[in-house]
Formats: sequence, structure tokens, C-alpha cells
Amino acid sequence: MKTRYNFQRYGLRFFNGLIFFSLFMALSFTTVKESCQGKLFYKAGKKTFDIELKYAHFITGPDTFDPKKKIRRLIFTANPLDEKIKSCKVLNCVDQYIEGIQLDLDAAPRLLYWVSVNGQLVQYSGTSVNETLSLSTDSQEQLAGTLKFDHSAAGGPVVDVTFNADLMKNFDEAR
Repeated sequence: MKTRYNFQRYGLRFFNGLIFFSLFMALSFTTVKESCQGKLFYKAGKKTFDIELKYAHFITGPDTFDPKKKIRRLIFTANPLDEKIKSCKVLNCVDQYIEGIQLDLDAAPRLLYWVSVNGQLVQYSGTSVNETLSLSTDSQEQLAGTLKFDHSAAGGPVVDVTFNADLMKNFDEAR
């Protein structure tokens, strides 16, 4: 009895598998990494929003009210916004994509924040004392640390997040 092997067929399967594995590995290295861990809890009337924050985005640009003043903005979301932020031409273009919380540093004596959930149908804005933000890295290119406050007694959110964000984009215009 003669056994015949079809090396071409098996070789082609191996080659296709190798290509698939290579593409998978390449894509896994180019995906956006999670840059924060934490929670955003907000109760609006009878609805409760409990969002797991996984992504921190750090951007800079001119203040909306004083274009000569430069602000730093941290955005915390459950989903990555990298491509949307990179495609924006002005700072406030990013606002429409936020499903989470954004925090403006340097815009006022206190921290300014804006919560946007449920497809932006539910929003809340407020201020917090600077001590609620503890930065372990504070440079022009990177912000890292923790943000923790509880404004639920005043109808606001509860935020507890640890983050590490590199500067993603520096905008020249606010609007």
C-alpha cells in the first residue's frame, strides 16, 4: 500500500494560518490601550448611570471664554475617542462624542467638570476643589494620578478614577 501526502495542500493551510496569526498580532499591538480604571456614578431622577471608565484622553487648547488662556482637559470615557479627537479641528468638536466626564484644568480657580451620559440626553456640570485631583505626573506631555469626589448630596456625580494619559492633541482654536 502506497501512502501519498499532499504537501502543497497542507503547506498552503500552514501559510494561511501564519498570515492570519501575523495579522492578529499586528492588530493587537495597534489597538488603543486602556489608560484608566475607575467609575462614574450619576443618579438623574429615577435613572442611575454606573459607567466603568477605561480611557483617559488628555488634550490642550485655548479657553472658550479667554482664547489667550491655554487649558488642559482630561476626558474619561468607557470607549476610546482617539480617532474622533484626532479628526477634530477645534477643541469643542470633541464634546459631542463624550460619554463620561471631562475635566478642565487651568480654566478657573477650581476644577470644572461636565458629565454627559445616555447619548448626551443627561448632562450635569459643576466644579470641584483642586484637592480632588491628585497628580503623580504633571507635565506638558503627560498627566497621571487620581480624581476622586462625591457630589451626590448636591445631585451631582460620584467619580473615582486612576489614570495615566499622554497628550493626544494640542488644539489651536476653541471653536
